[in-house]
Amino acid sequence: MTKRLPGKTTSPRPGRRRLALGAVVLAAGLLLFWQRDRLSPRRAPSEEELLAAAPTRAAGDTPAPRQDGPKSRWVAPKNAGEDGAEVSARALAERRLERRRHTLEGYLQATRYPPGARPLSEKPDLQKAHSVSKSTQPLARSDKKLTDARVTLEQDRLYLVGDEAARLRVSCTTSEGPARCEVLRAMARVPETMPQGDNMPTAPVVFADEGAGGSSIAALFAPAKEGFGGYHGPIAVNVDLRIDGEEGGARFDVIYTPAPPARLTGDVREVLEDGSLCLYLRLAVDKPGRYVVVGRVDDADGDGFAYLEHNEPLSAGAQEAKMCIFGKLVLDEQAKSPFVLRDVEAYLLKEDTYPDRELVPGRDGPFHTTKAYAQSVFSDAEWQSEERDRHVKEFTKDVKEAEDALEALP
Repeated sequence: MTKRLPGKTTSPRPGRRRLALGAVVLAAGLLLFWQRDRLSPRRAPSEEELLAAAPTRAAGDTPAPRQDGPKSRWVAPKNAGEDGAEVSARALAERRLERRRHTLEGYLQATRYPPGARPLSEKPDLQKAHSVSKSTQPLARSDKKLTDARVTLEQDRLYLVGDEAARLRVSCTTSEGPARCEVLRAMARVPETMPQGDNMPTAPVVFADEGAGGSSIAALFAPAKEGFGGYHGPIAVNVDLRIDGEEGGARFDVIYTPAPPARLTGDVREVLEDGSLCLYLRLAVDKPGRYVVVGRVDDADGDGFAYLEHNEPLSAGAQEAKMCIFGKLVLDEQAKSPFVLRDVEAYLLKEDTYPDRELVPGRDGPFHTTKAYAQSVFSDAEWQSEERDRHVKEFTKDVKEAEDALEALP
C-alpha cells in the first residue's frame, strides 16, 4: 500500500483537472469535426453564395454584406451604412434575375426544333456516317517504361454487321518525325471479359505497308471471314509493333453483329405534315423492338443542314420509320429543295445489356432525293410539346419571382 507524504497529494488540483479534461474534449471534438468534414460529401454552395462570390466592387468600395446560410437574411457590415446594404442586395437580385432570364431564353432557343430534327451544325462529329475519332498515343510497352514512339490509330467504322469490313490504319512516329512501323504480330480475338472469350478462336490480321517509308500500315478486317460469324459483341485487334528499336502494342476495337435484325428496303414515302416534310423509310423487320434510324440532309446546293433521327418501337414485318425535316429548320437555314437524305444508319436498341445494339446495314452516300417544294409550304412555328410547355412555364415562373423580388427592394 502506497503511503501519502504529508503536505503532498497524488491527484491534480480540481482546476487543473477540469482544464486538462476540457483540452481533451476540445481536441476530440476538433478531430471528429475534421473526420466528418473529410469523409462526408461537401455541401454544394447555394445560389446566394455563388452570386455573392462573384466580384462586384472595385477596390476601396464598401465590402459586400455577409451571408451566413442559404436561408439567412443579408447582414450589413458594422461600418457600412444603410445604403451600402441596399446596393448589395439589389446587385444580388439583379444578377439572379439576369441568370434566370438567361436560362429561359437559352431553353427556348435550344428547343425551337424537335429532338428528331436538329441542325447538322450541332453535330460536328456526326457530319458523316461511321464517325470514329482517330487517336494518338504512346506505344504501349510491356515494361511500362516511357517511350519516344507514338502510334496514331484510325478506323473507318466501329460497328460492323454481316459481311462488312473495317479499315484499320496505324501511323508511327518518334520525336524526330515519321518512323517505320514493323508489325511483329496482329491478332483478332474476343476480349477475355466477354462470356464467349474462352470459346472463340483468334485470327491473324494482315497489315500492309502503305508507303511513306513504312511509317503507315493498314488492314481490312472482316469478322465474318475470320471465324466470328456466329458471334455478337466486341472484337479486339491487338497489334504488336517495333518502332525505332522499341517494341510495344496498340489495339483496335470493333463491335460486330453477325445477322441484322432488320433491313432498309430503300423505299421512302414523302408527306407534308403541319408545315414540315416527313420522310417514311420502309424497313423489313425480323426482330421487333425499339429502332434508331438516323440520317443527314443536304439542300439543293449540297450544303448539309439537318440531322434526322427516328427513335420508336417497330413491330415485325413491313414497317416505316418516320423522320421529319422540320419546317422552321428549313426556313432558318434558308435551305432550298430538293433535299437529299444521305448516310443513313440504323440499329435495334437493346437496353440494359452490352452491346447495346444490333446493327442494321445502312447506306453510305445519297439515300433519297425529295421533290422540289416552295418555301411557302414550310411553317415558321417553333416545336411544341407538353414537356416543353411544362419547362417553359417553370422557367417563366422563376423569372417572375426574381422580378418581383427586385421590385420589392427599397
